[in-house]
This record gives sequence, C-alpha cells and structure tokens, in this order.
Amino acid sequence: MRRILFVVFAAAVFSAPIVGQDAAGVIDAAAKAMGTSTLQSIQYTGTGSVNPTGQAEITGGAWPRFTVTKYTAMLNYTVPAMRQELVRIDDMSPPRGGGAGGYNPATGQGGIRPIPGDIIQNTNVDGRTEVGAVNLWLTPHGFLKGAAANAATAKVSKAGGKTLVSFTAFSKYAVTGTLNAQNLVERVETKIDVSFTGDTLFEGIYSDYKDFGGVKFPSRLVMRQGGFPILEVNVASVTPNSAAAMEIGKGAPPAVTPPAPVSIKAEKIGEGVWFLNFGAPQSILVEFKDYAVIVEGPASDERTLATLAEAKRMFPNKPVKYLVNTHHHADHSGGIRGYVAEGVPIVTHETHKRYYEQVIFKAPHTLNPDRLARNPRAPVIETVKDKRVITDGTMTLEIHLVKDHPHAQGLLMVYIPSEKMLIQADAFAPRPGAAPLPAPSPYTINLVDNVTRLKLDVQKVAHVHGGVDPYTTVVRAAGR
Repeated sequence: MRRILFVVFAAAVFSAPIVGQDAAGVIDAAAKAMGTSTLQSIQYTGTGSVNPTGQAEITGGAWPRFTVTKYTAMLNYTVPAMRQELVRIDDMSPPRGGGAGGYNPATGQGGIRPIPGDIIQNTNVDGRTEVGAVNLWLTPHGFLKGAAANAATAKVSKAGGKTLVSFTAFSKYAVTGTLNAQNLVERVETKIDVSFTGDTLFEGIYSDYKDFGGVKFPSRLVMRQGGFPILEVNVASVTPNSAAAMEIGKGAPPAVTPPAPVSIKAEKIGEGVWFLNFGAPQSILVEFKDYAVIVEGPASDERTLATLAEAKRMFPNKPVKYLVNTHHHADHSGGIRGYVAEGVPIVTHETHKRYYEQVIFKAPHTLNPDRLARNPRAPVIETVKDKRVITDGTMTLEIHLVKDHPHAQGLLMVYIPSEKMLIQADAFAPRPGAAPLPAPSPYTINLVDNVTRLKLDVQKVAHVHGGVDPYTTVVRAAGR
C-alpha cells in the first residue's frame, strides 16, 4: 500500500508528462521569475496570528484570533512534506469564541479560555497523501511545482490583467493560481472537504515579494478557509534549500490503513441518562417513556450512525425523537447533517436556524458526498429562544439559553430536574492535576451566573467534553 500511494502521488503531481505549449510556457516563466526550478526545500520564519476554524463566536462569523509570537515552516519538495511549528498566545481580551482545544494534563493548558502561557502547536503534512498534496499546492512554490507536473491538463486564462493557471489532480481537486505582471504567485485557491461545511474554499494570498538568494518569496502571507483568515504571517527570514527543511518527511511514508469502525460505549451517569462515549465531544442520551433524546451530534456521519445504532440497541422500541444541539461550533455540530439524513429533528437556538438552513444543510458535498448529499432530505429544525421543556410526565428535560456567553452566541445548556443534573458544553473544563487558572474563566463565571439567574437546583454537572463533577467544583472554579 505504501508503494502504491507514493507512485500515485508522483504520477499525479511531480511526474513530467508532455505538456501543452501555452500552459508549460506560462508555468516555466513563473518558475524562472520565482526561482522555483532550483528550489528543493525552503524554510521561513515570522510572526502573526492563527485562527482555529469552526470556532466563531457567532454563526457565520470569523474564526477567533490568537497571536503567533513564533512561526517556522519547513517544506521539502523532494519528498514532498511540510512541517509547521508555532507558538500562540490567547491574548484576546475578553476571549470570544472557541479554539482552546482539548485539555492537556502535561501542560495544564486547553479545555477552556483564556489559555495561560505559550501554546506550542506543531503540525506535519505528508504530501504523498491527497490532503497533504493540497496543502503543499497552496504554497507559492508548491503551486508551481504541482502545476508543472500537471501541465498536461492545465488551463491558462486572463482576468483583470492577471494570468490564471488552473489544473485538476486526483480527478477532483481544481487548483487555481493567480500570477501578477511580474509572474509572481499572488493567490492560490482550491476547495477541500469539511464534514460540517462541505466543499469549502481554501486559499493562500501572497504579497510584498522579496529576493532571498535568487528565490522570490512573499514577506506577507495569508491563508483563508471559508472566506476567513486561518493564518497570517509577516515573514522575517527565508532560507532557500535549507538543510533542516531537507530532513522533513524523510523515510517511508506512513502506512495507510482504513479507519477503524466507530464503536460507541454507553456509560450510565444518572437515572435515565447515559454518556455515549467515543472521543470528545460526546453525545448524551436521555431516556423517556416512549422515546429517547440525544444531546449533541458531534464529528461526522460515521459517529452519528454509530450513536443512533447504539441508541437502538439500548432501546429498540424507543426511537430518537430529537437531537439537541448546544451550539454551532464544528466539533459540536459536525454530525447534525447525519441526523437530518435519518429524519431526526434538530433542536437548537433560534440564532442558528438560518445558518444551518442556508449554509450547513445546503452546502455542496461533491468532494466527499455524505449521507445527506447522497439522499437529500428537508431538515426539521425546532428552535429555542430562552427555554424549552421536553417531558412525558415521567422524565423532564429543560433546555435553557446561556445568556451573553462569550464562547458562542446562542449557547444552550440542558437541565434534568429529577437528577439535579446540568449538561454543559465549553463553559467549564475540568483541570485534574493542574494548578488553578491565574483568574477564573469568564466562561465559567457566566455559566454560574446563568444557573443562579434561573434558580436551577444543580448538584452535578455533566460535561459534553467528558466527565461529571459536583456543581461545587464549578462554583469554585468561578471564584465563588
């Protein structure tokens, strides 16, 4: 399998087929202008900002911003592979939106904002995979190398005084680069598959080129996804044919194995209440007399189908009547298309309805068709303004708006009176073994304020990201 994957990538991206004269000439001229032909690797550093995707405070809004105090990228075009190393700090005051990531007990970071200290974030990209290749093509010189290898299918056009070079690889990724009058790459764009938003625009924007030992490289780069920045770098140094970069990705490509089937494990956390465990966030099942309600539909189609299958195994005669969606962040809503495909109504805050109807449930999914794309079905969305009660006279589930919460507009929490249990998402995160935060998180303070405002008798709190704590633990974390 390793050998096959490498051969496919080499043939699609870095082989040298007979090319059309027009496309080949344009690509060759740009490669000469930028010094791409002699470039085997490159390393560049800088500072700027990074924006975690799918974590906007408001539906359809920009991703939250973190300052990047140190950024290093190393690209080895001969493998091909790429490594990014960055240090980010959570300096938005007050913090708004998500992006904390999972809690790391080794560093005491993550789980909830604001995140203390330097956050180290390193990523590796293997260009021998389809997704890795797309990431490399989005870089200025990576695009020209990919275009040269795919020149047989490349097309050249003009728009607004610019030259556009487009090629298709792996029979589905259409990649377009824009060249200016100096034959420098100003923009590269394509579409990638995102489970939540479908075929999503991914673009790199490059400006303020400078010469570094005969290689032209932008001193300003901006990466965008879905129309919003995800990375902005002011480049401080560039090292063409870097020895350190040449070491990136060496060795055999990683083994390609099919993903293991999703396996859901039920864990009882109250009378009629179960965690449906598989990673985080988790779903929570609430049993009623004749039906079940699931709180949270994260991840993907596979997770949704496995969750519904487990609910059916547990209660074969109790269909899932509703999926309660706490908020619009991708990690909490990535599976809701799957629930729609299965005919399960979505209960969410009223501020999310239009976004879900116009964007999430209408977005094309042609690159990787999901269940809803293959079998279209009209969504049923039932909204909550401030409060909604679901009850059958035996079990009662209250859905409340967490007012003015900085993590997400329209954030919902669920209260089960019989268990005196609150189910919350992203307003508090357990920090076992870690020192207290320098100051109580405004996210947790707001949660406690809302519980007090609503006069809820809470004794324990179940966290969608995992675990159950006494409510006193949450109150202490809020500094009360």
